[in-house]
Amino acid sequence: MAFKTCALTKNWLVIAVIVMCLCAEYNCQCTGGADCTSCTAACTGCGNCPNAATCTDSQNCVTAATCTRSTKCNTARTCTNSKDCFEAATCTDSTNCYKATTCTIQQDVPDIRFFYCQQ
Repeated sequence: MAFKTCALTKNWLVIAVIVMCLCAEYNCQCTGGADCTSCTAACTGCGNCPNAATCTDSQNCVTAATCTRSTKCNTARTCTNSKDCFEAATCTDSTNCYKATTCTIQQDVPDIRFFYCQQ
């Protein structure tokens, strides 16, 4: 029984070291998961990522500076294939880029520029 306890403790130590590497100074990077609210550096494939600086394939990225294939990128400065990029200066195939100075749309749909980039 003592050996199993020691092995279990060793496994938890390895997990703790990995988490420390990913979350140095609370700048966590998350990959996958429904709730990534603790991640402040980057989210990839997360369902809820309101505090990350960068979002990729994630949702609810309300404070992200950069979004790629993500949603609710309300304050992002750069958006690619993302939604609700209200403050973005640069948008590529993204929606609601009200303040974009550079807006690129690669889709062949007439009059779609108004929906994507209202300047």
